[in-house]
Amino acid sequence: MWEEPVVISMGKDQPNRSVQTSIEALRVLDGWWQKVDGPAFQNAINVCIAAIRNETSDENARAAFVSALSEGGVVLLPVE
Repeated sequence: MWEEPVVISMGKDQPNRSVQTSIEALRVLDGWWQKVDGPAFQNAINVCIAAIRNETSDENARAAFVSALSEGGVVLLPVE
């Protein structure tokens, strides 16, 4: 579990989503995405998989996930 979740806006009339683990982040990247397939997106997938395999830290996966969201123009919300 990440030290601090990443809260993202899922769009108008949709509830916000709090992502707290590398597995959840991978699911977001795999199942819901803005169809932006840039380098940060690809890196986030690889780093999340590495974190799940204990090959890197969960915080590295979190940082890669945030970069991918930024690359895709996804709105990050403050943690409440």
